[in-house]
Amino acid sequence: MSDAAMAGVETGLRFAQARAALLADDIANLQSPGFVPHDVHLVAAPPNSASPFGAVFERIDAGPVQTLERALGAAAHNAITYRELTEQEHAMLREVRIVAEESRR
Repeated sequence: MSDAAMAGVETGLRFAQARAALLADDIANLQSPGFVPHDVHLVAAPPNSASPFGAVFERIDAGPVQTLERALGAAAHNAITYRELTEQEHAMLREVRIVAEESRR
């Protein structure tokens, strides 16, 4: 396991957490006058970037019902992604613990 792999998983977790807050804001403010819903997507960063990931901010132009359905679906998918990333991080941390325990023997 590399530091880059752990950093990538942690970046993904932070992104999923921020996206969940944005989607919750979309759902909560859907009926507010003048509110414009948004979403954000994780993309590969351009070459020579300090981070391996970038984000694309997207304005959602749809009616209230379509926006609600989209936001709920995106929130469910985001929750699955977050769960998968936490499982990956736990597996990586178990590997570190096993290596540390073996080195003490």
